Amino acid sequence: MVRKRKNLPKKGYTLGDDEDRISELPDDILVVILSLLSVKEAASTSILCSRWINLWKHTNSLDFDGDAALYKTARLKKELQFNEMRKYVRWVDSIIQSHKSHTIQKLRIQFFLTKKDADTLTKWFEYAFSRQVPSLEIDLSPPNFIYFGNPNLNYVFPQEFTTSATCFDLKHLKALSLKFVTVTREAIEFFLNNCPFLEKFIVHHTKSMSKLEICGSSLALKHLELCYFFGLDSVRISAPNLTSLTIRVFSELILENVPMLDELRVGCGYSDFSVKKLLPAYSAYISQLKSLTLFLNNLKGSTDLCKFPEMPKLKKLVIAYCSVGEDSLLPLTSLIRASTRLQEFVLKLDWYQLSRSDREIETSVRFPHEYLKVVKFFGYYGRSSDYEFVRYFIDNCVVLERLIIDPHCVPYAPHDPITPTKLAKEVTAMECTKRQLESQVPAHIELVIIP
Repeated sequence: MVRKRKNLPKKGYTLGDDEDRISELPDDILVVILSLLSVKEAASTSILCSRWINLWKHTNSLDFDGDAALYKTARLKKELQFNEMRKYVRWVDSIIQSHKSHTIQKLRIQFFLTKKDADTLTKWFEYAFSRQVPSLEIDLSPPNFIYFGNPNLNYVFPQEFTTSATCFDLKHLKALSLKFVTVTREAIEFFLNNCPFLEKFIVHHTKSMSKLEICGSSLALKHLELCYFFGLDSVRISAPNLTSLTIRVFSELILENVPMLDELRVGCGYSDFSVKKLLPAYSAYISQLKSLTLFLNNLKGSTDLCKFPEMPKLKKLVIAYCSVGEDSLLPLTSLIRASTRLQEFVLKLDWYQLSRSDREIETSVRFPHEYLKVVKFFGYYGRSSDYEFVRYFIDNCVVLERLIIDPHCVPYAPHDPITPTKLAKEVTAMECTKRQLESQVPAHIELVIIP
C-alpha cells in the first residue's frame, strides 16, 4: 500500500501559528534543544510566546564565557571596563537565581573576579553543589599578565565548606576545575574524600600549602592538573587510575602507583625543580608515556637532557622553552632522539629574552627519525638557532609530511594585548621565516606558515 503524500504548501505560502512544528514538541525536548544554545541565546527565546517564558530556566547546562563577552571592552577606559564587568556579573547572578532546574550537568564561570566578589562567588558554589552538578569549572583568570603571579587577589574557597558537616551531596561531581581560586590542603582533601567519582581535578594559581598528597587506592582520578602552587615544596601522588598528569612549580615530586599514566606535562625550569630532579621522580614510568610536555627554562651549558632514558612508546613530545639571546636549540634534540617512535613534535618558544645575531649555523647531529611526521614550531623568531633547529628536522626526518611554522609571539595570558613593539617583532619574524625557509624545504614536505 502506498501512503499518500500530503500536499506541500504553495510557493509564497506563509505558515500560520497552527503550523509551528517546534512548539508542538514536548517541553522536555525543547529544554534539551535550548541546552545546546548559549545561555544568552536560550534566555532570549522567552520573548517568543508565553509558553517559552520559563523553558530556558530548566536547561541542564550554564556556560558563562565572560572572556568572550567582555573582550570588546578591553580598549575602554578602566572605569567603563569596571562598569561593564559589574553589569555582566549582575546578569550572570540574575540568570543563576532565575534557574529552576533541580539538577544541572555543567556550570562554567570564566571571567576575571577577585576576592572582592566573595559573596557572589560563594552563592554560585552553593548553587552548583545544591544542583548535584557533575562538571564544575570556575576560571577567574585575569585578562592580562599584570595580575599573574599575585595569588593574594584570589577568591578564597570558603573554609566552612570543609570544616562543617555539609548538607551537599557531592557524589555526582566528576570534573572540578578551579583556576585563580585559593584552596587550602584541607579543601583539596575535602574534595578527594567527598567526591568518590571525581575523575578530573584541576587547580591553577593558588597558595597556602608547602606539602600536598594526592593518594588513595580507591581514587577515581584519571586527569590531574596542579599548576602554580606558590610556596609548594613537595608533591606526592599515588592514584591507580591516573592517566594524565600536569604539574608545575614545586621542588620535589614523588610518584607512586600510577600504572595507567601515559600523559605527563611537567615544569622543569620555573622554580628550584630541574630536569636532574625530574628523572628520578618518574623514571619508573617513563617507558609507558605516550605524550610528554616539558616546560623548560634556559639550559645553556646543561647536559641533563642527554641523560634522558629511552621513551619507546612516546608518540607526541611538546616543549615550551624559554631561551635567552641566541642560545642554540639543538640540545633539545636529545629528547627527540630518546623518543624512538615519535610521530609529532611541538616547540613553543618564549620571546621574552630573544635576540638575533649573524653567527654561523651549527652542524647538527645526523640521526634518522623514521616515524616523525609532523613538526610544529610556535614562536619562530628568525634567529640562526631557530633556522638550524628546523634544518635538523629537514635533514633527519625520513617520513616528515608537514612542517608548521608560526612566527608569532606565544601569549602569556588569553587576551594579552599586542603592543606596537610586539607587532613589529612579528612582522620581522614573518619576513625572516619566508626568507629562510620557503626555498629550503623540499617539495615532498608541506610547509605551512601561519599568517
